[in-house]
Amino acid sequence: MVDFKDIEFIKNHVLGLIEFYKKNVKDEEYGGYYCAFLDNGKVYDKEIKDLISITRFILNFCFGIFLDGPKDYKDYIRHGLEFLEIIHKDAENDGYHQIARKNIAIIGNKMTYGQAFCLCAVSNAYKAGIKEAYPLIERIYNFLENKLWDQKYNLYVDECSNDFKEINRYRGQNCNMHMTEAMLAAYEATKDKKYLNRAYELAYTITVKLAEKTNGMIWEHYDENWEIDWEYNKNDPKNLYKPYGFLPGHFTEWSKLLLILERYKPEEWQLSVAESLFMKALEYAWDEKNGGINYTFDKNGNILDTDRYYWVLAETIAASAILGLRTGKNFYWDIYKKCWEYSYNYFFDKRYGGWYRIVSQDKKPLSEKKSPPGKTDYHVIGACYEVIRSMDYYK
Repeated sequence: MVDFKDIEFIKNHVLGLIEFYKKNVKDEEYGGYYCAFLDNGKVYDKEIKDLISITRFILNFCFGIFLDGPKDYKDYIRHGLEFLEIIHKDAENDGYHQIARKNIAIIGNKMTYGQAFCLCAVSNAYKAGIKEAYPLIERIYNFLENKLWDQKYNLYVDECSNDFKEINRYRGQNCNMHMTEAMLAAYEATKDKKYLNRAYELAYTITVKLAEKTNGMIWEHYDENWEIDWEYNKNDPKNLYKPYGFLPGHFTEWSKLLLILERYKPEEWQLSVAESLFMKALEYAWDEKNGGINYTFDKNGNILDTDRYYWVLAETIAASAILGLRTGKNFYWDIYKKCWEYSYNYFFDKRYGGWYRIVSQDKKPLSEKKSPPGKTDYHVIGACYEVIRSMDYYK
């Protein structure tokens, strides 16, 4: 019987996930990491380099260092940072390119989502002892401030042309959520309150001001005036980055972030909003019959996608643990245990390692591609690290 609250179990689970990728992740020929893995850990595309994967692998090795993993993880962090700064960085226009092939960047639109992970990665790299990452934190923040920050709404725009001259009309909460995560990481790394204040602005705007329009829940898609767009991607409910509907996984992810924010800039609303979002996620998306959490639902509460995504369970594990620690309520630990049991039984690949990305409602993996570009098991590794860190914080 696994004790999912046992710190040694959680730590060993994290290090096992990191080792699953470590075996094949480093591209010695072109630099950076491979970004496309099959279930057995083999690389199925050796050319594609994805900004999200590169930065998330950096983060994974950082979390490994924080949990006293092998010292050579620092070499892997430096290896990723070098590729990030030499290949993905746009030396002409600033910011980072989303995609590269081998070691050649492909020119395309700049996505704020990816830029957020750059800030998060370099901040955690500095926390992990990579001193050369320190100046990158300020540099990335300044670029974000000058190119992507919309002062009128206290939020970041979502997408723009490579040279930043054309801004897409679409606005999204997702990139702002990860920017909150990145700003919190930058604050933890530097203790500079401008990062903490920015995290606060983002969190309050999304989870309080905008959520007032949708009964305390968080809609994903907006227009350039931050008015709700009920039609965006309505015909593409399985879009990888911008699916239609409410995402309960983002509700619980925000719960986690709000309680981290509370540690540094505490106000009464943070806990109440964190609990409310968590409960709404369960109310609308928890599947009592089959277990697990449905992926999306519409504004009328109808389930749109019954698939289970690895990151949703991972973020709910983190949020439930922090809420349990913060409030002392056994209810949250009951959810924590249920999420872990479901994940350990149906997401965790006990043969090869790693977590499957998606399983069906009847608990079957839906792809042999365990980690396509953008995955890396970052959500699981980060969530487990946050559980351990929170156990120490609330002692």
